[in-house]
Amino acid sequence: MVQISDEELFYFYNNTIDKCGTFLLNETDEIIEYNIYEEFDIGIHSFFHPDNLKRLYNAKLLSYDKLNKSIHLHDMVIELQKKDEWDFEHFRTSKEWRDIMILADKISAMAD
Repeated sequence: MVQISDEELFYFYNNTIDKCGTFLLNETDEIIEYNIYEEFDIGIHSFFHPDNLKRLYNAKLLSYDKLNKSIHLHDMVIELQKKDEWDFEHFRTSKEWRDIMILADKISAMAD
């Protein structure tokens, strides 16, 4: 199996974080479903896996603060996926979803 480069991993990391945030609250149901339940869901499991995040940190592509916030985001999503609130019906109203979107916004706003 071929391993992607650190730069490619960083591209996919950024692409994943760009799919989640409070901006989605103003989007259509179709855009939310695509961004969250297809793109973000896949990316949070692969490109936000703690091993990959540590790899980006070791390559100096993530700061220590961004690494920790990204691991926390990964863990929050994994925990939410175990609950009923993961489904689309709760996306706009759940406090846990709101916290995830706010953290995603903070990570997006951080310098690399």
